[in-house]
Amino acid sequence: MVKIIPKLAGASVIWRRGRKDSLRDIEVLMIKRTRTLTFLPGHHAFPGGSLEDIDDPAIVVGEQTQEVKRALVTALRETFEETGYFPFPKELIRCIPESLQNKDISSSKTFYDLLKSSSIVLDIKSYPFTGPWITPPGYPLRFKTYFFFVEWKEDYMVFDIQSPKEVESIEWYKPSNALEKWHKGEISLSTPVAYILEHLNSFQVEIAISELKVIPWADEKYSYFHPRAGVHIFPLPSPKETFFSHVNCVVIGGKELIIIDPGAGDTESVRELLYWLQHLAELGATFIGVTYTHPHEDHAGSVELISRCLKIPILHHGKMQKTSETFFTIKLDKDELPWSICVIPTPGHIPDHYSFYELTTKTLVAGDMVSAEGPVVINTDEGGDMAIYMESLKLLSELEVDLLIPGHGVPFFFMRGNQVIHNLIEHRKRREEKILKALKNGVSSIRELLSQVYDDIPQERIELAKQQLKAHLILLKNKGVPLNLIYEDSEEWF
Repeated sequence: MVKIIPKLAGASVIWRRGRKDSLRDIEVLMIKRTRTLTFLPGHHAFPGGSLEDIDDPAIVVGEQTQEVKRALVTALRETFEETGYFPFPKELIRCIPESLQNKDISSSKTFYDLLKSSSIVLDIKSYPFTGPWITPPGYPLRFKTYFFFVEWKEDYMVFDIQSPKEVESIEWYKPSNALEKWHKGEISLSTPVAYILEHLNSFQVEIAISELKVIPWADEKYSYFHPRAGVHIFPLPSPKETFFSHVNCVVIGGKELIIIDPGAGDTESVRELLYWLQHLAELGATFIGVTYTHPHEDHAGSVELISRCLKIPILHHGKMQKTSETFFTIKLDKDELPWSICVIPTPGHIPDHYSFYELTTKTLVAGDMVSAEGPVVINTDEGGDMAIYMESLKLLSELEVDLLIPGHGVPFFFMRGNQVIHNLIEHRKRREEKILKALKNGVSSIRELLSQVYDDIPQERIELAKQQLKAHLILLKNKGVPLNLIYEDSEEWF
């Protein structure tokens, strides 16, 4: 994968006091991005964009890094170009540039012409910010974005302009209304926008801004994703012996939350996870339990620690409410817009494996049914069974899956979950066909069979591939395929 360096960007969280006499009654200015854009098409966002050569940090006074100052002028310029909002009092503006009189803002220079014609000073202290939020690896475009909070006043300027190439609509939203529309699937939000809205919805605005100075994201790490309403993903480092880089801890719900796959043991990353889980509680949520897709250490090793620290029960699959012969269910926020999680037995990787399917957002927490870092291992020595695994994949393929969260690796943001499952089924079938072809050609040595069938994997994973081969061969034997194999060691598979 080609490494894409994030471009510096800035966005304006323009907010105003509501009509009610309440410190938490606020509205924020949001745009709907046009569907023709490459980055986050159709999303609701705060106005902003990426740095241009004209954006000069020298016009900003105060103690702060040059990067933050560049991001600020970028945020204000892009906001003006996209929406016409110019967050400065009318009396400071001495004259209107000719380009604005003609509603011509094709050049970024217009914004700076307006600043120069006014007695305006950009003081960085007047613009608290959160970030930088960095677009995760895998996106075609990546940005390092600072979000600046700007309180809107009645005497500020609004010009009758809008960027039709980038902005479909401009609207003021109460944070609660935007979040409700997100949950209903009526709008799309990115991780930082959703995270900011949740804080503005839970705290008085000044407290929310203060809380947002620290965010669950670290440069070049998979620190936190919030891809759907009520779905939080905390990628945690996997133990080295698993050959995976990360295991995905998933938290689901609104006012009531459950934790799935909280990672391995009492580690530094799990302790950091606890910090952010407690922060979610500060936003007004209550944890009702912790559970896991399966009991392997990298997924479930910290379950007891999380249970003890948060004083919540461990939700064992067999004790959940059974609604059919196949599915269990967990219902969250029953009195409000609910989250309903089906707990689906999906054996195959090991016998005691479950997947979690959230019906409202059509999100599948697949555990080790799926990995974004190479296929998961079907280890027959632990009760793994390729035939049963394929049956479990078929069961999952019958669900309507929008977002699939694998046990390991970056979630599949760019491909519908059903397509991911289909591709995995086809991959397993192609591997089986490769084995059958080698056997037909007279290959009888396990070593030679392994080298021919798994000639497309790194050498350091060859022992894992050997376990996969064993699982495939047992499946073929049970189908009646004759296997006359030579073993190079004392291990007999059949």
